[in-house]
Amino acid sequence: MIDLLIRGGTLVDGSGDPPYTSDVGIDGGRIVAVGERAGAQARRIVDADGALVTPGFLDIHTHYDAQVHWDPLVSPSSEHGVTTVVVGNCGLGLAPARPADRATLTALLGGVEDIPQRSLEAGLTWSWDAYPSYLAAIDAMPRSVDVAALVGHAALRVYAMGSERAYRDPAQPDEVAAMRRLLAEAMDAGALGFSTSRSRLDRDFEGRPTPSSCADDGETQALAAVLAERGEGLVELAFRGSAGDEPECFGRELAFMHALAASTRRPVTFGLAQLDAIPDGWREAHAIAGAARAAGLELRPQTLGRMQSVLVGFEAVHPFAHRPSYRSLAALPLAERIPRLRDPAIRARILGERSGPPSADDPFSSLFGFEPERIFPLGDVPDYEPGPEQSLAALARSRSVPPMPLLYDLLLEDEGRNLLLYPVANYHGGDHAVAHAMLAHPASLVGLGDGGAHSGLICDAGLPTFLLSHWVRDRVRGPRFAVEWIVHRLTGEPAALFGLGDRGRLRPGLRADVNILDPAALALERPRIAYDLPAGARRLVQGARGHRATFVAGVETRSEGIDTGARPGRLARRVRA
Repeated sequence: MIDLLIRGGTLVDGSGDPPYTSDVGIDGGRIVAVGERAGAQARRIVDADGALVTPGFLDIHTHYDAQVHWDPLVSPSSEHGVTTVVVGNCGLGLAPARPADRATLTALLGGVEDIPQRSLEAGLTWSWDAYPSYLAAIDAMPRSVDVAALVGHAALRVYAMGSERAYRDPAQPDEVAAMRRLLAEAMDAGALGFSTSRSRLDRDFEGRPTPSSCADDGETQALAAVLAERGEGLVELAFRGSAGDEPECFGRELAFMHALAASTRRPVTFGLAQLDAIPDGWREAHAIAGAARAAGLELRPQTLGRMQSVLVGFEAVHPFAHRPSYRSLAALPLAERIPRLRDPAIRARILGERSGPPSADDPFSSLFGFEPERIFPLGDVPDYEPGPEQSLAALARSRSVPPMPLLYDLLLEDEGRNLLLYPVANYHGGDHAVAHAMLAHPASLVGLGDGGAHSGLICDAGLPTFLLSHWVRDRVRGPRFAVEWIVHRLTGEPAALFGLGDRGRLRPGLRADVNILDPAALALERPRIAYDLPAGARRLVQGARGHRATFVAGVETRSEGIDTGARPGRLARRVRA
């Protein structure tokens, strides 16, 4: 008698092999059998006829570092079949942390990742100092998903150098030695590896560049050498110029990352997008990553697999935010603000004004030009590969009206909750040719969903649902991918690379993290604003359809899209395959 039998499903087992029909037997949180009559007797039998049965998905690039301490659902990732999230990316993190440095680390996390400061202050209850006690705090709180962690360079610097010098000075030899000891201690406790950011765009609430951007190459190499000496773990980094801000650094940074992979013989992974400032930079990165792969090195660019986009709305960012007449209404609740914005006199006044400087609490809206050719309605079923004929500019031409008044009126729809798409990277004229090439490259990884980050700008944590619906079933503008290939990139591939070899495939002995999916019904819902962060702050969220069930360690956490209340998720420590 076993706990659970999933019977008759189409297994996409995470290996990349073609799907096949079979049963999955689960007992004690582990897969115990795969095959016909995997469990002749089971306490519960789930009929999966006509459904896809996959391993639980891994989200390797999130910034849920704070959220996992107040949100047991770890939403919205858990709504999309994700059963393991990785925090500590881009050099950020909340440990190690002396009590005197907690405010420094939260200001850095919140500033870089656009997480409201009042939410961090209200939601975080600190119970750790050293990194092992931080992992113990993650393990102690039940959740619907497992949480794995990288060690952020910024926290190591602040702990070893103090909060002032960490933001200013090169580390002295004794300070580098202290950081190496702290990193080794974290690895002993189960951390997956080391992360850093070399980008000078990553800034805290005070506008200071992240401490790790002050590190010289030798410091970063010395920390990565800890992994080389142990023969385990990986390096994740945000490189200088990765957002198009310093295009002259692009080639040198690629060379640095290649040299880091060669000297450590450990995987090195980094975010990559096609940028307007360096439109062919991604090709150069792929060429170097491909050459590294041929030489037996793991240099792995992460890709989102679609256009990277900001969501435009009266509850998010929009081009009217800093016009004087709008600012006079901005503090009103939405239900009071929208009737005022519909007033013809106020509308005319706002449309006739120029924007002033951005406010201190909304600096991001000034980063985007809001070109009408690059703004797209999302529709009831969100379309993330819209053609130029669907743009705001094309729509305005078809209606013989100027684009900005039309945008204003579109934003008023759905009682002011309407959201539009504004691509900022991987745009390529409106199609996914570049996204396809990035996904198809053998060195690439699926990542950059950024769950938990940029709460008023983006909502990409639904990436697994998007990949399985758009790239497997729905795409009409070009080639698609086989379902087994997409599932492998969400499961077996990241699990092996990140040292989580106890999951990611449907194999006897591995953790019973399992999804049951309706392939015809899989779809993203429209993104929306929720005011559910601590202290009532806003964030963008997005649900999904077609997820019949999700199991974490053999326990059903979601059924037909509804949270079951079960909380089997804990800390995921690094394990060998």
